[in-house]
Amino acid sequence: MSAPRFVATCARGLEAVVAAELAALGLETAATEVGGVPFAADERGAVRACWRLRAASRVLLRLAAFPAPDDQALYRTMRALAESYAYTPLSPGALLHPDRSFAIAATSSRSALTDTRWIALKAKDAIADGQRARHGRRADVDRERPDLALRIRLHDDRATLLLDLVGDPLDRCGYRVESTAAPVREQLAAAALLASGWDGRGPVVDPMCGSGTFLAEAGAIARGLAPNRLRVSWAFTGLPGFEGLLDEVRREPIPAPDPDARLFGNDLEPSAAAAARRNLDAAGLGDATSISVGDAFDFEPPPGPGLVTVNPPYGERIAESAEQWKRLGDLLKRRYAGWKAVVLAGDPSRGKQLGLRPSRRIPVWNGPLEARVLVVDLW
Repeated sequence: MSAPRFVATCARGLEAVVAAELAALGLETAATEVGGVPFAADERGAVRACWRLRAASRVLLRLAAFPAPDDQALYRTMRALAESYAYTPLSPGALLHPDRSFAIAATSSRSALTDTRWIALKAKDAIADGQRARHGRRADVDRERPDLALRIRLHDDRATLLLDLVGDPLDRCGYRVESTAAPVREQLAAAALLASGWDGRGPVVDPMCGSGTFLAEAGAIARGLAPNRLRVSWAFTGLPGFEGLLDEVRREPIPAPDPDARLFGNDLEPSAAAAARRNLDAAGLGDATSISVGDAFDFEPPPGPGLVTVNPPYGERIAESAEQWKRLGDLLKRRYAGWKAVVLAGDPSRGKQLGLRPSRRIPVWNGPLEARVLVVDLW
């Protein structure tokens, strides 16, 4: 394969899901990294990834990689990049022009340079000094809406300079107009569905739906809706070579396994049910959705088979006890026989307590907390 120019970043544990998504989009992937999947693509392929990836957080363009054992080495190379010849419209010498504002953030692991604020400051100064040397002036720094959102990653004393093509992270899909306590992130919900092997057909039920994230993601998959269809701005639109590509990618067909899929949500809290209704309306799925208020153990699902998703609200509606998790497992076996179940368990030990045999246990991170996605075929 050609050298991977791009990286799709994601939460830890979702790398394999993102790699499978990229392959389904016709994009070549390299070996996954912790929290990211490198891939090869042209500019149109990168825009397709931005538009269609459901489990990723960002799409980044790799601009350079170089040794950075100390701050002087970091400064010298970053300054040289800003002074370099513009070989292509997306080369550092072309992009790092003083007409474009920029901001830079840094991360570091297993490197001598550990202070990320100092790393970012040193890189910023190097870019500014290189611009003055080449152009006689420097670019503005804009931390809110920069033309170039740059990232420096140090790992094992090696630096990688990346450019964010997205802007606001991809988990800001635009349909969460109202939230509830501890909602599941959009990417994690989508990844759980994609990893489950669900074919996208049949009714979807969430008897503890909270703000409706699982329903919104499942409805988009079933109906062939792009996950980022509600976004109004992208960082790549002002970059050379990306002009007009978003309109082209928007016209590409997306598989729709079940355009008539119905979504059924239920929650014990009226406020949560109301939030789910508003969010699913905002997602353009209100016509496909029925929301009720009541106990999950009393909810009667529609005729199946289909998909049932459960994100138990730990410590609230389901107590943190083995007995209550067994009760949930009994409910799934009795009322959803023949269905596929996706359960997000905050405690990795909860799988055994369900009394079911998951076909897959996927370790993931829901923010800073380790969790498990349990996939159960109830047949």
